[in-house]
Parts: sequence; structure tokens; C-alpha cells
Amino acid sequence: MSPGRGRRRGQRWITEIPEKRRFEPEGTKRGEDVKISLEELEAIRLVDLLELQQQEAALYMGISRKAFWNDLRSGRKKVAAALVYGLGMTIEGGSYILREGAPKFGSSISETKPEAGKPIGDQIFLMEREMLAVEERLASISSRMEALKKRSAEYECED
Repeated sequence: MSPGRGRRRGQRWITEIPEKRRFEPEGTKRGEDVKISLEELEAIRLVDLLELQQQEAALYMGISRKAFWNDLRSGRKKVAAALVYGLGMTIEGGSYILREGAPKFGSSISETKPEAGKPIGDQIFLMEREMLAVEERLASISSRMEALKKRSAEYECED
């Protein structure tokens, strides 16, 4: 019998493992840490830093929107707790697959290999999904930009 309930946690695709994996405010003790998984950090990076929509970010990580939302919510809550209560943050662990060509912590880029255990067909499928998401995002941005240009031209004509 397995130690946990339900299905095991699926692996998420992440782009990189950060070189600095510990942050602490002045005056904190080593044991007062909030632990953030690498996939929670990746979810925060994609949505809050790169400003991707959650659906796009979920596709990028190869998981469902619900699983992505759970990672994002959990990561944001941990970061907020660390900031509000003055706790240190440690980035570690999780269930992830490092993207091909991304450097692994403690190794050089030449040592990294394609995702172990992932057939090339799966990698291609995921990249195709990413391309579709990016194309949809570009189409959306283009249409919004055209609408803004049109509105701008209308305002200039009124003056």
C-alpha cells in the first residue's frame, strides 16, 4: 500500500534551477524557513514575472490548469508568509523535469541531457502545444494593438 492517498504527483516541466536557492532576511535563524518547490517557483515566474496567462503557463509546464493553479496559489502563499512574518525561503525539491538545454544546479550546460524517461514524441507534442499557445497569445496581442491604434486614430481625428 502506498503511503499517500490518491494518485502520485505528476512531473512538471521547469526551465531552470536557480543558482541561489536560499533567501533570508536579517536576524532570522536558519530553521525559520518556508520551503518553496521548484515547480511553485516556476509557476510564479511564468505568471507574475513573464505575465503569461494561467492557461498558457499550464501548457508550458505540461499540466492541467487546476494543477497549475494549485502550484501557483501554494507558491504565492508561501512567499507572502515569508515576507509578512520575516521568514527565510528555501527553494528545493518537487516533482519536475528540467527542459532540454537548461542548466542543472551544480552542473555545466554540456553535462545536461534531454529529459530522461520522456520519449522524444512527447517532447515534440509538448513543444507543439507551446507553439500553439504562443501563436494564440500573439494573435490576441496583435488584435488588441490594432484596436488601440484604431482608437488612437479616432481620437486624433476628433482634435
